[in-house]
Amino acid sequence: MPRRLPYDVFALAFALSCAAGTLGLGCATADEELKPDSHITAKQAYEKGQAELKDENYPEAEKYFKYVKQKQPFSKYAVLSELAIADTQFARGNYTEAVDSYKSFARLHPTHEKVDDGYVAFRIGESYFKDMPDDVWILPPSYEKDQSAVLDAQRELDDFLKHYPDSKYAKKAQELRKEVLKRLVDHEVYVARFYLKNDHPNAAAMRIETAIKKYPGSGREPELLYSLGETYLHMGDPLRAKETFARVVNEFPTAPQARRSELYLEFIGHRYGPNPQPKETPAPSTAAPEHAPPTSSHG
Repeated sequence: MPRRLPYDVFALAFALSCAAGTLGLGCATADEELKPDSHITAKQAYEKGQAELKDENYPEAEKYFKYVKQKQPFSKYAVLSELAIADTQFARGNYTEAVDSYKSFARLHPTHEKVDDGYVAFRIGESYFKDMPDDVWILPPSYEKDQSAVLDAQRELDDFLKHYPDSKYAKKAQELRKEVLKRLVDHEVYVARFYLKNDHPNAAAMRIETAIKKYPGSGREPELLYSLGETYLHMGDPLRAKETFARVVNEFPTAPQARRSELYLEFIGHRYGPNPQPKETPAPSTAAPEHAPPTSSHG
């Protein structure tokens, strides 16, 4: 009779076969064995998922939430798990997937309390905010990169603040929006400086004027107006330069640019007199210069 091998030898061989992928029946992993079984209640599975989410064990958290959603779809915890899946994607940094999940939740459950209090709409805006390009030292600064994600964040945060002005998330949304506007203004200033450097002052002035009008509340108005005044001087238009520097002094007297604007006003008074004449030139073309500033697509 042939000699029988010990049990642990068979176990070792089985494990090696699983690792090599040679068994056609497949082998369960430790993670798969931890999947919720059919005896767990929806409430228990949801609470286990929340505990895993709190511990930042995202794959396990998502397993529990998906189990509730798929196996017990008529439980109230199925809807909560659907939202929790979006929260898990957000926590993992999968912001594109999180946006899709939050939007789907709002579409399917428009009267849910987390939709009604603005939570879902805020999370959508915050997801876009988190997905904005970062400043990494080996890459171009964020204001030189494509601004699509920044514009998306502005749109969603503005929409949230419009529809949920009294939400408990409104204060945080205002803070995020201010940073979004700063990013957008930085980009406009970058473009304006590029045009000035390449001797396109009219185009530079238009970019700064646009930034002032499009992004009120950015906190950058004194800086923008000061740069606009300098640009008008560069264009040989002392009247508009005087009016612009006067705005800085009158509207933002405590800003650092106010004192420098006063010096420019003194210069204009000495150079052009108390009533400088407007520059008599044709209206600037609205067409962009032939050479636009480079924009990096790196995120």
